[in-house]
Amino acid sequence: MAAFRRLRVVFVVSHAIYRVRQVWISARPALRASEVLIVRERLNDAERAFFVARDPRDRRHSMDVLQLLRERGAPSATLETAALLHDIGKGQMHLHERVLFVLIGVASGRLRRRLEREGQRGLRGAFWRLHHHPEVGAALLNDISTERVRWLVLHHTDRRPPDDLELLALIAADSVR
Repeated sequence: MAAFRRLRVVFVVSHAIYRVRQVWISARPALRASEVLIVRERLNDAERAFFVARDPRDRRHSMDVLQLLRERGAPSATLETAALLHDIGKGQMHLHERVLFVLIGVASGRLRRRLEREGQRGLRGAFWRLHHHPEVGAALLNDISTERVRWLVLHHTDRRPPDDLELLALIAADSVR
């Protein structure tokens, strides 16, 4: 039992460090001109409208995921599109809502799920969107993107993902950046 507690503490601490790093990185949300060109080249007009409407931190995160995928190999155009769009279902929200989502989730996933409310404003609605963003994002892409991009967006948070190399690459890059 003591070994399990130590392992849990290590997990919580490493997860907290990862999340602090995410917040730190998000402090520089602006995309460079070369990155804006990548968005223009990779996304169609409708996809680009969703990308541009997102929070600057989310745009930065998506670009960082794409850059990491490129560093690790030559991703397909489909995977690059999915990397840029994987979090569009989150919508606009405040930094404190994201931080509380993570902190409460680490303390008690059950409590966090009890606080979620679909369609509400504020913290409860933000918690619901953060938890369900893959489904919301895939639905938003329904008429504007390919079936494969929608599928990658839908499954990018799966805990037991299917044996799909592109999906596994997206999940790995998303968990680092």
